[in-house]
Amino acid sequence: MLEPNPQNAWESRVVLNPAAVLITEPEEWAWLADRWALSPEKRRCIEAAGGVVVLLYRAQGAFDPERNHAPSRLGLALMTPTLELIHRFPYPVIDAAADFHNLGVEDPRCTRVGDTFYLFYTGYYTEAPGDPDAERAVQICLASTQDFLEWTLHGPLEGDLNRVDNKNAALFPEPVDGRWLLLHRPMAGPDAMTIHLAEADAVTGPWYTRGMLMPSYPYREFARSWIGAGGPPIALGDGRFLMIYHQGHYTHEGTREYDLAAALLDFSRREAPVVGRIEPLMRPAAAGELHGDPELGVDNVLFTCAGYVWEGQVIIPYAGADSRIFGASVPLDSLVQALEQNGA
Repeated sequence: MLEPNPQNAWESRVVLNPAAVLITEPEEWAWLADRWALSPEKRRCIEAAGGVVVLLYRAQGAFDPERNHAPSRLGLALMTPTLELIHRFPYPVIDAAADFHNLGVEDPRCTRVGDTFYLFYTGYYTEAPGDPDAERAVQICLASTQDFLEWTLHGPLEGDLNRVDNKNAALFPEPVDGRWLLLHRPMAGPDAMTIHLAEADAVTGPWYTRGMLMPSYPYREFARSWIGAGGPPIALGDGRFLMIYHQGHYTHEGTREYDLAAALLDFSRREAPVVGRIEPLMRPAAAGELHGDPELGVDNVLFTCAGYVWEGQVIIPYAGADSRIFGASVPLDSLVQALEQNGA
């Protein structure tokens, strides 16, 4: 559904790991269409489709010799709810310019709260840009917007989440028991490389971890496995949420595989909110999933940062082999039923 654009240096190599927000309210998308200066033809396309999906995708282009790196930036594309391209902006909407993400703006997840869209993303940075031997790190950062063009950069999250390298942050779409919840995956410390849960009084934080929500299971097929959040969980009502997430594996031969998985959460079960899990839900199979950019060498990978419901289907935009953006769908009711049965 989206490929690199060789005419734009900043996205000429790969596009991957998009955030996605579905907007169906006519007044809202019409206001946004004005802000985006869309043509009458593209406005009619949104109206005929019944809404618009705002896609905020990670892109990499040519090697930057000043940074000794090819930084990731965030591009903006507009899709129909079934992921057909309507419009693509020729410039990045968030560049890798701030000190806290001077090597890359990566793997965004976007959640709407009221009239504001909050973007939790991985800030890849170094304190010595241009030095290939300088230490590099990642941290969870936050940005917000109302029109996806003008952004407020809040910087690294306050609280305790960034005491170690941390990423894969996804905000729940509504509070649970009066508290906002956030998925994250610390890369060091207790229960590293598993899905953790954090809480805050406000979306902007400060955020404090509750600890591990879900462990990663071992598999005979793999030498090592880990998990991390996909897109923001989908609210099902009564404190229940559908969560699409990723599983990472190393085989015994040293190759890597990333799969997609699903879980059902129910926070009325305070001590054990994970009702059921399906692992894997989807594995790399198509050519664009098995083989990516030959120089990057990230093959055999599925990765998602988004998911939404459209006409009874869970629509999942995802990256194949860190190089192209694809789409998949699965019936919502069937998936939830399978998760309930799997956990029984």
